[in-house]
Amino acid sequence: MDTIEFIEYEILKSETADFSALNKFDPMMERFEGLLSFALDNNLTFRVAAIAYPTVDPNGEKVWASGLVYHPINKKSKGVIDFMPMAHLNRDGGTDEGTLYVTEGMLALLGYTIILPDLIGSGISKEKMVPFLMVENTGRVAYDMRRAAARYLWDQFEYRLPAETVIMGYSLGGSAALAAQKYYEAHHAHTVKVKEVYAGGGAYDLPVAFEAYAKSGISEYPAIPHAIVAFDHYYHLQSDFSSLFTGILLENYQTWLHSTYTADTLKQLLGTNLHAYMHEDFFKPFDQQNQAIKNFYPFLIENSVTEGWRPKAPIHLSYAKADVIIPAACAEAAAQKLRRAGGQVTCTGYPGDHYTVGYLYYIRAIIHFL
Repeated sequence: MDTIEFIEYEILKSETADFSALNKFDPMMERFEGLLSFALDNNLTFRVAAIAYPTVDPNGEKVWASGLVYHPINKKSKGVIDFMPMAHLNRDGGTDEGTLYVTEGMLALLGYTIILPDLIGSGISKEKMVPFLMVENTGRVAYDMRRAAARYLWDQFEYRLPAETVIMGYSLGGSAALAAQKYYEAHHAHTVKVKEVYAGGGAYDLPVAFEAYAKSGISEYPAIPHAIVAFDHYYHLQSDFSSLFTGILLENYQTWLHSTYTADTLKQLLGTNLHAYMHEDFFKPFDQQNQAIKNFYPFLIENSVTEGWRPKAPIHLSYAKADVIIPAACAEAAAQKLRRAGGQVTCTGYPGDHYTVGYLYYIRAIIHFL
């Protein structure tokens, strides 16, 4: 394998921590402290740093992004995990707000080196439109974060980042995990060796997701409007939004969908009934939909991680059987397509909703990586 090419970085904030940081990663994990105390290394100390680095947005415009790097300092690293982030829909999410401990970083407590990009639209790039579910850019930004982390780790610890990595992520991070794998294997197989991928609760096949949303008419998370606005922005579609949205969303999308509110706030404003804010044609068969909606389908296909790719590393998909945020059909459809392409894919559904199964995803990860 070739050595990864370094790029510049800046340290925004850093500190040393140990086992006592467990509840800083996620207050909800306190309920599992008894279960996890036997598993986590209470003699380990690690360094966590927020760094900034140069990358590009989907249009190739240069932008500085940010992310977190966790690395053990009193013991040898057990390996590297590229962990993709859950969604930050408002500008206050990500590294720029000084947050050093997030749920995705918990495996640092086991002695792993964790590389966690914010992706564009959060952290220090929060003024940019979020490239929601845009596969190529997600992979590019994740790889540039890896390059910056490699230089940071060498400069600070004389630790040479190994080529082998595991990629993980849940929810939007699940989609991003497969996007990163696809990008690494397509463009940088000579510098990154993906060992395996653990992705949970992601929208991997976007046409399947949109069709499932239209069929159910329910969504507890405003994924569809955010994808539409992002695609319109970065693909310069100049959409007629009166043919896409209706009601209160049509009146307010220009402010509400530009990283102004959290997902919880948008849920309160919009509700969960898609019929209340999506145009009536969204719920019709494709041949009966208006042209503004049809214009998005080529980009839904382009940004499905199932398309045009034969995965080399094994993929382990998981999903919540009672998920009303990301349709469960996404995981099964993705597994089938990737297997047909020649990939090694497992797909497991678990009882519970998106959030319950999400916490179990992290618990299972800790147990798996012991």
